[in-house]
Amino acid sequence: MASSSLYLLFILSLLSSHSSSSQTTLTLSPTPISIAPSPQSNHHHPWLQTLNYLASSSLARAHHLKHPKDNSSQIPLFPQSYGGYSVSLSFGSPPQKLSFVMDTGSSLVWFPCTHRYQCSDCQFSNVNPNNISRFIPKLSSSSKIIGCSNKKCGWVFGSSNPIQCNGKEICPAYMLQYGSGSTAGLMLSETLDFPEGDVTDFAVGCSILSTRQPSGIAGFGRGPASLPVQMGLKRFSYCLVSHRFDDAPVSSELVLVRDSSNSGGSDAGISYTKFHKNPVSSRSSFQDYYYVNLRKITVGGKTVKIPYGFLVPGSDGNGGTIIDSGTTFTFMDNHVYDLVAKEFENQMSKYKRSGEMESKSGLRPCFDIGDKPVKIPALMFHFKGGAKLSLPLADYFSFMGESDVVCMTIVSSESIGSDTRIGPSIILGNYQQQNIYLEYDLEKGRLGFKNQICK
Repeated sequence: MASSSLYLLFILSLLSSHSSSSQTTLTLSPTPISIAPSPQSNHHHPWLQTLNYLASSSLARAHHLKHPKDNSSQIPLFPQSYGGYSVSLSFGSPPQKLSFVMDTGSSLVWFPCTHRYQCSDCQFSNVNPNNISRFIPKLSSSSKIIGCSNKKCGWVFGSSNPIQCNGKEICPAYMLQYGSGSTAGLMLSETLDFPEGDVTDFAVGCSILSTRQPSGIAGFGRGPASLPVQMGLKRFSYCLVSHRFDDAPVSSELVLVRDSSNSGGSDAGISYTKFHKNPVSSRSSFQDYYYVNLRKITVGGKTVKIPYGFLVPGSDGNGGTIIDSGTTFTFMDNHVYDLVAKEFENQMSKYKRSGEMESKSGLRPCFDIGDKPVKIPALMFHFKGGAKLSLPLADYFSFMGESDVVCMTIVSSESIGSDTRIGPSIILGNYQQQNIYLEYDLEKGRLGFKNQICK
């Protein structure tokens, strides 16, 4: 890449142009899985390639969520993974509609930007890099480049990277790193269009260059740049339809609420647990995460004896549990995972382990259950305050294609390095959120949930 000054001049040349109701319901759709062709892929069993890819990408995202880097050269890093859920949003005057991956594990909202947007390594089976939808600032009368002295510029880089400027410069270029790719661009002030009322002066990233990131991201994290914070939401909720890992046009609702009325509660069958206060950490990305107070995990009613330090985050942000819509398969530090997997192995000892399928899929443990009825132990998460979340069976065990083998769809840190006591110990991914109503009550600082069929 050229020097930073030339890079900024290039971006500026592309951007130069123009210096209600309280509830909104959007459509939330499973994001098609983007898998690059591989000469080693099993063409007879494409689902194996999909599962292996999802396991690998979930681990890559977990590694980044656990190791976010705050860069003194003003390069912030946020996470993303494929296998997520997308939502359509409209920016600009007049509005330009684009698709975004909803991500509760990061805060910045950004979109592919300008006619010259380039995405390298984006030759996926369902993506044509030449046809990626782009936001065109020159077509919007409300598009403005954010200045260096604007407080919203500081949102991108965090308190650990104070920006030095003379007040006349533009906000420095950002670069966002994900588990599987990256993106770079400049910050804009734009209008976010909603039928119930526009949100003006919305800080959004205008990305010019990306790697393996063909779609924009709508950050729903806890940072000031996130969509919920900039919109002043009191809460938001969703119920994720089951993954099909194809292009089927299925969707569910993402509800955004801007006032305190109709706040729901236990009478609606919703259980609540308080969000854990985000740990004070030099890693500012930890401040974006929704930590929850997980107290224990049970398998088949038996408590898994997990050391306290893995369940409760320390002041450095290490340990604890976060909920993340951008991770596909739930991640557990190796020590936690081994304890959970071992309990399943003990209670399912009459079934033969399938080492071959474990090797092919990247998942474990896998069991060959044959063609007879099988009873798989219940997996339940117990939270502070007494709330309990019993996962639907399909959320944590899955048949491997048309075989008689089932595998647990949770991944561990065994293959992402030995230093596992960095960052969250458990990341609850979207695969384990299927067919569960989830409510992020931002006003009361709590997470609500109940089991239901999402549609």
